[in-house]
Amino acid sequence: MMRRVVLLASSVMMLVGLVILTWSFRDLPLDERPGWMAWQMILWPIVALGLPEVWRLRGYAKRGWKIRVDRYKLLVHAIPAFLVAVLPAGALTTWLGSDSFFSLLDFPTAKVMAALWLAYALWSCWEVHLP
Repeated sequence: MMRRVVLLASSVMMLVGLVILTWSFRDLPLDERPGWMAWQMILWPIVALGLPEVWRLRGYAKRGWKIRVDRYKLLVHAIPAFLVAVLPAGALTTWLGSDSFFSLLDFPTAKVMAALWLAYALWSCWEVHLP
């Protein structure tokens, strides 16, 4: 029963976080995103998606199972997602040119999706092994 409550709370937190982020970006020009918004955008999904994961991992640890981190997954997923989410708007366009494929990662939609990608990468990299 408690697991279902945690999952429901996590879902509600994610919806609220997406509304707040969208509201924050709505009337903001691309180059005027304040620094606190980038950290809010990153921390909110990590906390919201982490609630059920911490609950699940805690249950496995209580059973005596070993929990390990897949460092390779962190390297190839979490770091690129983090960089896309926190780079200032226009950085990739300036470095690679406006005709570059990667300049599309400067838009707010890509930044929000990168924050969700980061949260998913951080919580899905935990592996559970029988002792």
